[in-house]
Amino acid sequence: MAKTLSKIHHQMDQTALSSFDAQIWILWLKPGMKEWAEVFPETMGAAERDILQALIQRDPQKPEAGSLLSFDRNPLQRWVVAVADEGMETFRWLSLARQILKPLKEHGCKKILANLTSVPLPQSLQAADALTAAAKGLLFSFPKYSQKEVKKKDGELTLDLLVVPEVDLEEATRVVQHAESTSAANNQVRHLVMQAGNDLTPAQYVARLKKLAEQNELGYQFTSQKKLESMGAGAFLAVAQGSAHEDAGLVKLTYEGNGKKGLKHLVLVGKGVTFDTGGHNIKNSQGMYGMHRDMAGSALAYSLVALASKEKWPVRVTAFLAIAENMIGPRAYRQNDVITALNGKTIEIVDTDAEGRMLLADTLHIASGEKPDLLLDFATLTGACIRALSTLYSGVFTNRQDLVPALIAAGRESGERVWPFPMDADFAECLKSDIADIKQCRVSGGVDHIEASLFLKEFVGKDIPWVHLDLSAAENSGGLAHIETEVTGFGVRFVSRFVRNYWGWSV
Repeated sequence: MAKTLSKIHHQMDQTALSSFDAQIWILWLKPGMKEWAEVFPETMGAAERDILQALIQRDPQKPEAGSLLSFDRNPLQRWVVAVADEGMETFRWLSLARQILKPLKEHGCKKILANLTSVPLPQSLQAADALTAAAKGLLFSFPKYSQKEVKKKDGELTLDLLVVPEVDLEEATRVVQHAESTSAANNQVRHLVMQAGNDLTPAQYVARLKKLAEQNELGYQFTSQKKLESMGAGAFLAVAQGSAHEDAGLVKLTYEGNGKKGLKHLVLVGKGVTFDTGGHNIKNSQGMYGMHRDMAGSALAYSLVALASKEKWPVRVTAFLAIAENMIGPRAYRQNDVITALNGKTIEIVDTDAEGRMLLADTLHIASGEKPDLLLDFATLTGACIRALSTLYSGVFTNRQDLVPALIAAGRESGERVWPFPMDADFAECLKSDIADIKQCRVSGGVDHIEASLFLKEFVGKDIPWVHLDLSAAENSGGLAHIETEVTGFGVRFVSRFVRNYWGWSV
């Protein structure tokens, strides 16, 4: 892969223009425009206008945001014309970018020019971000287990962007480099999540993370299952003990910052269940299919700390990845067991398929010991969040209600949309136990995504700003925004944006 997938230009001569396999024109629809002739820019040649008018006459349509027209300008160059307007948010830009670029990639185009000279200054950066993110996302390589030869995709696509002179080239370059970095991190999340279950057991996952940490110059530490037992991490071990292999544990990854003193400390926690049978509350066939992907939260946490290292974020970042499998066996935990967590709280077990909150409970307690300035955790935690939001959004929960507007805004700005849920104390009435400090969950009914978050809150240190991300959008049929695979890798863009907004630094 080239060091930078996208390049920004203020101008380009005719010889250079003719060298591209494809040209993309983003046309700007202003309020009141109703006819294509009003939308076509003066810089577009008369011949191209005539071709477009002929296409429109064959299939009459009015110009509107999202409209697409495509044709072969000559045997060696394909054109795509797309319409955008000021009402488009980032999610729509990302979705449009995939609609434009995916057919070009499938058509065999490798060198693409996007003409953004019709797009106003603020939105031209938004368009550049979306097109770069989509292009990098299309270079994603699936984990392959077939005997068929796998063709490498990396390096098969370059994207040049032509912008108006008012666009600052240095700023635009930073924008597209960040878009490429976040998409590369998204690709890493997807690649880990899509590994076959027997190729990413806890032991294999830990070994892979150690290697990835070395490659990304991250600090690495592993706390084994036996060590966790000696520490008294009963909630974590309740889940891990069902496996015949004592290979569960806690991976700690660290990025120490950009070398400056007094940096804020961001701590991440990720659920890493490499396979979830449901334990003794066993899932049915449909529910268990795909449960090797129940480690998406940990893949997100890893990819974010690696992104921080790559981009030299001006904060310290520590990630704790809770790695285990939830299996059935003679030592597996059971309903009505009472477990003592690392912080001393006793937990009455109600459902062994609510294993994620058990792993996270002890991990959040350990993470709180780092005294973070901000604590975020990620997990494919509840079906209830999917039922509440669908798989188009992910749910967010926080112990700081003043963060709610910022969370929504980060979702809108990043194109990875989230929605907050209440955390009022009366939602936790159902977690009161007659025999223990707290119930793990209720037997049935209720609003489990909210109740699970209130359970987790019990293990977060006092006075620590905390956000829980329930990854209901980790998988979406047909992909999501600029991502074409069912596994979406959701979270990289959102967290990157939220953290930057929270501490007030730019790309």
